[in-house]
Amino acid sequence: MCQHAAGPSESKELLPEEENIDRTNTFEVDVQVDPEPLVHVAPAAPTGHGAPLWAWALLAAAVLAVSSAGVVFAMMPEVPSLTLAGWRLQLTSVFLGMAASVQFCKMPGDLKRRTLRKGGLLALSGCILAVHFGSWVYSVHQTSLSHSLLFVSSTPLILAGGAWLLRKPISRGELVGTGVGLVGAVLLATAAAKSDQQVTLHGDMAALLAAFAFVGYLLIGQNLRSWMPVFVYAFAVTGLAAVLLTLAAMAFEGAQLLQAGTGGCFGWAADTRYLPKVLYLAAVPGILGHQGFNTLLRYLPPLIITLALNVEPLIGSFMGWLVGVTAPPGPWTYVGGALVMTSTVAVTLASHRREKSAAAAKHQYERLVVDDALDEALSWPAQGKREETLWPAGTLPADTAIENENEEGVLEGSKGKPGGFSRQQQHSEDWRRAAEAAG
Repeated sequence: MCQHAAGPSESKELLPEEENIDRTNTFEVDVQVDPEPLVHVAPAAPTGHGAPLWAWALLAAAVLAVSSAGVVFAMMPEVPSLTLAGWRLQLTSVFLGMAASVQFCKMPGDLKRRTLRKGGLLALSGCILAVHFGSWVYSVHQTSLSHSLLFVSSTPLILAGGAWLLRKPISRGELVGTGVGLVGAVLLATAAAKSDQQVTLHGDMAALLAAFAFVGYLLIGQNLRSWMPVFVYAFAVTGLAAVLLTLAAMAFEGAQLLQAGTGGCFGWAADTRYLPKVLYLAAVPGILGHQGFNTLLRYLPPLIITLALNVEPLIGSFMGWLVGVTAPPGPWTYVGGALVMTSTVAVTLASHRREKSAAAAKHQYERLVVDDALDEALSWPAQGKREETLWPAGTLPADTAIENENEEGVLEGSKGKPGGFSRQQQHSEDWRRAAEAAG
């Protein structure tokens, strides 16, 4: 509570705009400041400038790591898809569990309770992750590696298309990019499927289902990862997905708990043909790849990481050709793949520009709201006691009219009146509309 009182006995030099104000009465302004800060200043996002050299080396290693996962899956075509997907997550969950136990023990009690209360969202995320891995491994076994990687990496196109369907803010660049990507996807699923013997429509659609599932996984993770430690979140979700895939392998593929080899739920652990490959999948794509990207978010902007991930289909296809698990793509795969990859990069860049513009407009609007609230608190006429509350940033109604009582006892709005809103307040509606238009 801040108070200022000026009595008639005080001698004070008046500013020019204050010379006509009657100060014969006691003048007191009470300003109540909300306990929440008027503007929440977020930590500065990483820009990439001045990032340590090892961060760029880790980015290259992480891209190579995740690009190689599909190649290793393709090297085990005799293992049923759900069984293989379960193998991929079982050992990764063990590694994540060791790190998660350390993080969970260090968490304060209120954060632990909050994590437990979010068990439903964690379970949903785990189910979606199981669908993602199960359908993707199936696609690797049923279509060409190039097609599987192209479709499973189309997440930015799906996000942009979903925003358009839900009538959410979307830029023209995102719309055009999504349209080009759709053309490329149609070419991959039709012309390329006829000219390439490795390509199948149901395999391509399985990879597309994996991309849709990954969108759901990202949306839930965006909510929980803003406050939940990375390994605690990753272990809970990955562990549940591993359990679900193992149960699905038992139900639909006849996998046995204690059998070694391709027919066992944990058959990789007792078979030297598969043990090295599963160890690689868990340690390299699982830990170095995915957790490496989580680490890099502290040093590199998300745009750079997303763009780097967009080259996964190209690198993975080249790796698969080098080790002999896939034939060179047909001509229509090159055409459709080029359209999909180009559109994915275009949508990513357009989305980044739109979000940056929206953030700048919102910041400018919040600054204007704060300035208006402060100006309003100091501009009441010096007649009687007025009390004004400063609203938190972004919550001041732009069209609020404070009513004053004139000399005849009639209530009238204070917009444009002396002692009412400042000239800045009258322009805040323009800023509000600009911020809403920007998203």
